[in-house]
Amino acid sequence: MTLVRAVGRTMLSSYFVLSGIRAIRRPEEFVPDAEPLTDRLVPAVKRFAPAEVAGFIPEDTALLVRLNGAVQVAGGLALATGKGRRFGAGLLALSLVPTTIARHPFWRAGSQDEKVHERQQFVKNVGLLGGVIIAARDTEGKPGLVWRANEGRELAVKRTRKARKAAKKALKQNRRSQTATAALGTGFAAVSDVLGDAVEEVVTEGRKARKQAAKRAEQARKDGLKRAEEARKAARKSAKKNKKKLQKSTAAVQQRALEAAGDAGKNVRKRAEDARSQLGEHIQLGSN
Repeated sequence: MTLVRAVGRTMLSSYFVLSGIRAIRRPEEFVPDAEPLTDRLVPAVKRFAPAEVAGFIPEDTALLVRLNGAVQVAGGLALATGKGRRFGAGLLALSLVPTTIARHPFWRAGSQDEKVHERQQFVKNVGLLGGVIIAARDTEGKPGLVWRANEGRELAVKRTRKARKAAKKALKQNRRSQTATAALGTGFAAVSDVLGDAVEEVVTEGRKARKQAAKRAEQARKDGLKRAEEARKAARKSAKKNKKKLQKSTAAVQQRALEAAGDAGKNVRKRAEDARSQLGEHIQLGSN
């Protein structure tokens, strides 16, 4: 909502808000002017309204004045705030019609001055009515529902015309091609008979070939599994043999190591004995 629209709507709604508050607080000021209209309007509305609705229509003029004032306050606030502005402007337009007729009946004025004054007030209310009608129709530059409906209708008409032209053109082309299609149809029928047998034979051969290929693939799979099992068994045998050989060679190496260690120990002990005997001899010779 632009600043100009906000200010204009607030100015327009101020009259209705103040007038509605006044009607709610002091309805007795408006009852004498409203009674001639309500006495005629209420019975007519009850007569034509459904029975379940007619029971809720009040007959008290003061209550009707307050209800009209409440409608003006609600519509004025909606128009001023911009929330539900178009609906609020519509309520103001509806409430302004009975208010203008009831309060400013210039045709019933007694003196000329009174008639001039009431006519001016009547025209002022008509101007306000025009303002709220414009506000109710204001879409703030956006396309309204009526414009969209008309635009959609025109677009649908254009598309329908194009579709008709395309259909006529296609119908003409279809008529031209019907003769050629009939001739081609007979030729295709003869060719299809010949091709039908050939295709059927090819399909049969293809099925046989697929079955044979499937059998061969299954046999190859089984052979592969068998060979793989044989290879696993041979690998296990070889592993067992290698394990035994390794154990034997390990035992032999250990035995040789023990024998070498025993021989080395004997040599060391023998050398030690020789050394002790030589040392004893030297000691004995030294004492002599």
